[in-house]
Amino acid sequence: MGFEELAAATLVVALGSVVQAISGVGAGFLIVPLLAWIDVGLIPGPVVLGSMSLSGVMGYRERRHIQFAHMPLIFLGLIPGAVAGGYLLSRVSFDRLGMMFGTVMLIAIAITASGFRIPLTRGSAGLAGAVAGVMGTSSGIGAPVLALLYQDQSGPKVRATLAVLYAGASFLIIISLFVFGKFGIIEVASGLLLMPGYLLGYALSHRLTARIDTGGTRAAVLLVSAVAALSLMLQSLPGI
Repeated sequence: MGFEELAAATLVVALGSVVQAISGVGAGFLIVPLLAWIDVGLIPGPVVLGSMSLSGVMGYRERRHIQFAHMPLIFLGLIPGAVAGGYLLSRVSFDRLGMMFGTVMLIAIAITASGFRIPLTRGSAGLAGAVAGVMGTSSGIGAPVLALLYQDQSGPKVRATLAVLYAGASFLIIISLFVFGKFGIIEVASGLLLMPGYLLGYALSHRLTARIDTGGTRAAVLLVSAVAALSLMLQSLPGI
């Protein structure tokens, strides 16, 4: 990744981090498709590693509000989900990655926009963990499924609990990617280079949150993400 690509990637992850803080929509909606345009090799391993910096900071800041009750079941579901996602990624040819990333993105967008509510139970926690594992490992976007479980909780509880879940899920995803030969020294280096962008976005978000309309931003992000996902899929079609 050259200097121009690094500068563009840093801007993208910073923007995504700001958007997540403002609208509550996962940063991956913007980050994944735009990074794929810059360098498809940044997805999913480097972006998963890089995002751990944001999850770590958010989780630590509001650690008193973390809800641990259903976490073991979610992580129990994440393990087979991450394995399945890693296997799926390993079976997709490089020139078809855009198609897979775009498809998973559209599924995540539909989940977020649907307003569907999932009661937080032992069964739903395990199932959501499994689905998030598949989606997160295959594309870098697994957050929307987990977010559905906690949407009725207060803001601090949601942010703190999801931050811990994202960090733990990212660790499991990276292990799965390594096992299937999709995470090595190049991905580690790229992920570390993305971290400053996440932290910059987190710092900027505190100054911008009160000045921007949350509802309008959320709708705009989902629309832009859908267009970007469709563009990635079209780019992967033969002859395009």
